[in-house]
Amino acid sequence: MNDSKDWEDQQLLELEPYRELNYTPSIYEHPTLADYYSNMTSPIVLSIFAASLLTIVNISIFFSTVAWLRQRLNQTLRLPSIAMVSLYPIISMAALFTLFVPYSWFVCHTVMHAMFMFGGPIFRMLLFRYVDSEQNYLKQNGGEAVQLNTPPCCCWCVCLPLVVLTKTKMCISRCMVWQMPFVQGLIMLVLNVLYYGDVVLYRQVLFFFIPFIIASVVSGAWSLQITVRMITKLHGNYQLRKKMFCLQLVIVLCKVQYLVLYEQLKAVPLGGDYPMNHTIYKQTIINILILVEMVLVSLFAKSAYRTPVQGENEELQKAEQQGTHI
Repeated sequence: MNDSKDWEDQQLLELEPYRELNYTPSIYEHPTLADYYSNMTSPIVLSIFAASLLTIVNISIFFSTVAWLRQRLNQTLRLPSIAMVSLYPIISMAALFTLFVPYSWFVCHTVMHAMFMFGGPIFRMLLFRYVDSEQNYLKQNGGEAVQLNTPPCCCWCVCLPLVVLTKTKMCISRCMVWQMPFVQGLIMLVLNVLYYGDVVLYRQVLFFFIPFIIASVVSGAWSLQITVRMITKLHGNYQLRKKMFCLQLVIVLCKVQYLVLYEQLKAVPLGGDYPMNHTIYKQTIINILILVEMVLVSLFAKSAYRTPVQGENEELQKAEQQGTHI
């Protein structure tokens, strides 16, 4: 009996540090995969089913858009155009993966963010392929001055004078866009390592990185907006502003909206105790919303990129000319 009592006392002593720490799973803690799938609830199952359907719809829109682009565009414009419309199904798959593996939310959020920072340089490449090249644009421009007061810097840049483009200034504009994947990519890589390695340290240093992310996004978006205005003057029927708006929706919906909802939903009672807690339901709501929005943005992008442009398939043009002669 004494031995049994001594053993119980020893167990209580071993558990005492944990009682002092008062460790209980938080409503903001991500569950393990085993706990997540063992305690699955009906709303989460239905959400995953709906998310899968939305992802399939988005992928179907993508393939139908690609089929159109393959018929209408030559090789020069086809690849960057397909790359631009592929951003939205990739975002959808990242949102869906978050529902299957909740703890991967930060990696998936990084993938969504990466679609803008890589989409920016691709879109700029596409813009200048509409006019063959940067050098060819300078010839077509004829020394006409360009306005700098465009969003997102239209307020504080209103006093800047018009600028006559040169090769040096075009190089600066190119660097403002191409810095995004390098600067933001490095920052997001560091943040991912910190989040999954030491979440406390991540929360301490996060706010020091935010100004660099904002500066990188704003400078890149500003350069793209200026470029869109430049090319629109030569090819106003290419719906370039519409295409730029599709790209901007990526950063607005997948970054700004994501973070705003992530903080605002903390005040809303969602879910229950661990494992199907507040965090699981919050992430489910946000990602379902993003999936619905990506379907709509995909349709909008399909409309923008279906516009016939200068690079129509040469074979189709020859066929039309032969038909005319006949």
